[in-house]
Amino acid sequence: MGCIKFTPVKLITSCYVLLCFLCFLLPTQNGQAAALCTATSNSPQEISTFASDSIALNQSSDSNTETEIPATDAEVNRSKPQRNSVLGVFFSTDKISRIKKNLISYGNDHFPRGVRSFYISVVENAFQFSIIFLLVTLSLFFIINILLVFIILNYTIRKKSYKEKFEKVYSKMYEEVLLSYLFGSIDWETAFLKLRGRNKPKNRRILTSVLMNFNTNFKGEFESLIPEIYTRLGLQHDSMRLARSGYNHKKVAGIIELTHLYPEGAKGIIDKLINDPSDYVRAEAQTAYVKLNPETPFNFFYQLEQPFAMWTQLSVFNLIRVHQLPVPSFAQFLTIRHPNIRNFSLRMITFFQQLENVPDILKMVDSKLDKTRFLTYKAINNLRLYDSRDLIKNRFENETEKNKLEIIRALRNIGTEDDFGFLEIIMTNGTMSLKTEACRSMYFMSPKSRERLLEINNQSNDELKLLIAHVTDPRN
Repeated sequence: MGCIKFTPVKLITSCYVLLCFLCFLLPTQNGQAAALCTATSNSPQEISTFASDSIALNQSSDSNTETEIPATDAEVNRSKPQRNSVLGVFFSTDKISRIKKNLISYGNDHFPRGVRSFYISVVENAFQFSIIFLLVTLSLFFIINILLVFIILNYTIRKKSYKEKFEKVYSKMYEEVLLSYLFGSIDWETAFLKLRGRNKPKNRRILTSVLMNFNTNFKGEFESLIPEIYTRLGLQHDSMRLARSGYNHKKVAGIIELTHLYPEGAKGIIDKLINDPSDYVRAEAQTAYVKLNPETPFNFFYQLEQPFAMWTQLSVFNLIRVHQLPVPSFAQFLTIRHPNIRNFSLRMITFFQQLENVPDILKMVDSKLDKTRFLTYKAINNLRLYDSRDLIKNRFENETEKNKLEIIRALRNIGTEDDFGFLEIIMTNGTMSLKTEACRSMYFMSPKSRERLLEINNQSNDELKLLIAHVTDPRN
């Protein structure tokens, strides 16, 4: 990504020209400003001559006009427009006069004659129409902010570009050296010397990233060599510091690195993080525990103080399938106080067809949680527990709508002729969804149930006939 090109000088020049243009949109006193500029720049003798000429001119003018009654000070003040109302909010009248005088004096002392008239006219207009003064101040503040943003953005982009280039160069160099060592082209001493900058923090992070990439893509004999390189370079100490960091993203990075490249040292740290306040750290630590303890992957259930999150459940389940980890008897976890652990155990019992846990499954129909009872009925259905028909029928009346539907679905697979009457009652008195599911269970239960459903169709009302027609339609 290239750096942004900008020219602050052009930006300032354009804004200054715009401000000058705004200043001259309003009426100006260029003649007075020029006279004031000329007067202040001349010698005392010239000033005296200029004053005498002005007095004579005024007397001549007064002699040719009618005598006027001088106005009082109050009348003069009332006749002058109050044009310093904006500056008057912040400064007193004397303060404003001093600022104006100082600005004019500065221009007379530092600017050349050609620029002086223009400068003084700008100052006059700024104080006569003080809103312009405020506009100039805000505009300058805006320009400074834009410049700061450009400078910070330019610095950030340059730094990011340098970092990306740095990582790319060193990653390529480290990969070439380590691959040469892994394939036997060079010995460890030579490889160690070629790993330049290996002691710098940035380079150590790049080395760890390269080894993590190798660990993901290389299998076989390389699986033991990669952790060996990791420990020879002492990179495990960096990962341990990350796992003990106060920042959650660093903790997660440390856990992942230790789990894949230094499993012996990871166990002690992970045991302390399975109850971390952060959901992300806790999930990563629990997943790592399963991988690092294949013999007893779920013993951390007994130590959990926080809920077993759904995302972690999915990660753990995928880990078991991918790595072919030993599957424990999940019935032992059905008594743990965390309901999500009990629900997870019911799912695992159903998926892995652990029929030896039938008595423990049936006890879960007494659970106070609707979700747990739903999963129990689902387990009865999927495990084909035929002897549980009476149990679930007795529970039907006091169940929720969702659980009632699951009971009816279970009877589709485990029901017999003794359950026809139960389903017929539902088809007559149940809700629309229950009636539809009861018709479907009756239709798919057995050939005898299908014949019975056709008999009911001949004797039923129009509503039930429509439901039966819907269920028996092969398109549904």
